[in-house]
Amino acid sequence: MPRIHLYADSNLPESGSFLLPAGPSHHLLKVLRARNGQPLTLFNGDGAAYRAILVGVSSGAALLEVVERCPQVTRSPLAIQVFLPLIRGERWDWSLQKAVELGVQRIQPVACRHGLVQLSEARGEKRLARWRDMVIAACEQSGATTIPELAPPLALEAAWNAVRGTPLVLDPEGGARFVSIGGHPGPEITLLSGPEGGLGPEEVAAAQAHGFRSLRMGPRILRAETAAIAAIAVAQALWGDL
Repeated sequence: MPRIHLYADSNLPESGSFLLPAGPSHHLLKVLRARNGQPLTLFNGDGAAYRAILVGVSSGAALLEVVERCPQVTRSPLAIQVFLPLIRGERWDWSLQKAVELGVQRIQPVACRHGLVQLSEARGEKRLARWRDMVIAACEQSGATTIPELAPPLALEAAWNAVRGTPLVLDPEGGARFVSIGGHPGPEITLLSGPEGGLGPEEVAAAQAHGFRSLRMGPRILRAETAAIAAIAVAQALWGDL
């Protein structure tokens, strides 16, 4: 049987019967086409996986028997916040999904000067709700038991107060690389990368004025959706849990 790791926005019992809410019930029964006897794990963001078995259907909702609560650490010891630049269409969706899969703990969407997506386009509860659904889906796919925070989008100049830990900005003109950072940067970092048109010189200067260290991602210029994800992966490999 396929592995199913399903999010339930509920207080989950450590054992016993549990009626799955409508949304995840529909996904389990109609999309995944699970049948009685299907083992699965549930999570609600509390850092545990709840082993369960589908035992029936009641009024269209999946009836589960929760077997046990298993603490399962999937949160990286490196708390990564990424200032993720707003970019066009499916490339933004891909960046958001991969950032979650790689274990970031906070995502701050930012609108930059040379980006093709304006802040006004990204605002709105429906869009943010869609992004939250994508975050949950990425957690389900990756087996995560905690859910990263997704902040409402901001203009880059309004995001400096959200910086946490050691701040690093991806800059093709930067003089250092990740491997040249001496020692461990600490338990928390903030990564900033640019949109399709890159960060403007004034944006890089503003980042540096707020304590960001400029880093190069090698001799090649990476696309906006590639740079942020590559940087997260490198940081996790050097200081996290990859």
